[in-house]
Amino acid sequence: MKSVKARRFSDWPRRATKPDAEGTVRHPFLEMEKSNLWYCLHCDAEITGPQIAGNQWHCPGCGASPINIFPEAFWLGRNDEKPAPVQSRAEEQEIEPIVSVVDPRPRLDLNKNQVTHLIRSALFEDAASASERMGASLAEIWVDDDLEVIVSLEDHYWPEDKEPTAAIKVAALLGIEIELEVTWSDPLFAWPGLGTMTRSTAEYTRMMLDAYRSKGIVEERGGNR
Repeated sequence: MKSVKARRFSDWPRRATKPDAEGTVRHPFLEMEKSNLWYCLHCDAEITGPQIAGNQWHCPGCGASPINIFPEAFWLGRNDEKPAPVQSRAEEQEIEPIVSVVDPRPRLDLNKNQVTHLIRSALFEDAASASERMGASLAEIWVDDDLEVIVSLEDHYWPEDKEPTAAIKVAALLGIEIELEVTWSDPLFAWPGLGTMTRSTAEYTRMMLDAYRSKGIVEERGGNR
């Protein structure tokens, strides 16, 4: 902005921006015109030299551009109201400055999505086998408007008597209540208990496929075989 102003003023007479001791300034475009009082064609305001120079030759009252500022109000007739000294908004009334204090520290405004992700992550931490990890993935997590949580665990993949301690600790840290329930539905694959025998998903997948093959039924890409 300083650079733009400098280029703007570079072609102006020096006295256009520097009033003399009497407040007289020279018009930046009408170089033969100089005065300590100026008049706005738009609002008929009377403007002092320091006022117009300090406002980059725009009317402090209405914002009119320099081409609308003249040393005489020649457009007014004998019976027209005489120009009144301009008053900028700041001169008309003191405006109480609005101070906004910005706290740069990050804020935590918990929402349902954030709570859901934290609880599910804790369920995976609680999972001790491939089967329980699938249970953590399949768990239904509801969060109400008060951020109270209901976790519905699938019985085929999560032992009914196993308490998700990590999820409960996360809820306690967040200061919210967590309610647990068990649901029953068709398992993703037959023999879901195979997943309790290993922590490896790859090993579980191998055992599950071997079990299907032992019955002569294997699901392959492209259809049943």
